[in-house]
Amino acid sequence: MLIFIHGFNSSGNSEKAGRLSDEFTELQVVTPTCPYAPEQAIAALSAQIETELGHGNAITVTGSSLGGYYALYLAHRFSLPSILINPLVDQNALRKAIGPQRNYYTDESYDWTEEHCLQLDEIKVEPDQLQIRPLLLLDEKDEVINSHKTATHFSELAETHLFSGGSHRFDHMDEALPFMRSYIVRHQR
Repeated sequence: MLIFIHGFNSSGNSEKAGRLSDEFTELQVVTPTCPYAPEQAIAALSAQIETELGHGNAITVTGSSLGGYYALYLAHRFSLPSILINPLVDQNALRKAIGPQRNYYTDESYDWTEEHCLQLDEIKVEPDQLQIRPLLLLDEKDEVINSHKTATHFSELAETHLFSGGSHRFDHMDEALPFMRSYIVRHQR
């Protein structure tokens, strides 16, 4: 099973979610739309993982941007393999987003608050806390997250692929899919 976690103001119906569902037809691909509040998102994702693990399903968590931050936490909590796509590693960056927000896909309006940022602080996980080395996929020209700082943050603690050019949307899915497939096969249990 592959659980894809979307980024800030995105949804389980994003382009990346659809692409992963189309590509990994041999797996059950789950692409939930998470609540905007981190505490609620983590609670919902954790409940889903606990249910699937209870049924004996092998899981790889995959996340993009904020979803990568969540995937890192869930990989640590449940000892799961993880694929991180242009992941958020410094949760303080979202303090700049405090204020009114609108989800790009669902059109939901809400206020992003300091309380939400504190919830992110509570689930911060460092790469050296992981039991299973993640696959880290980065676009060098990500305009939101500094890809070089992210690569350095993970250092030798991740299988890292830094693609030339691209953007925060991650423009190198075609090139990344073989690495993802290989990683998933190696970590199925």
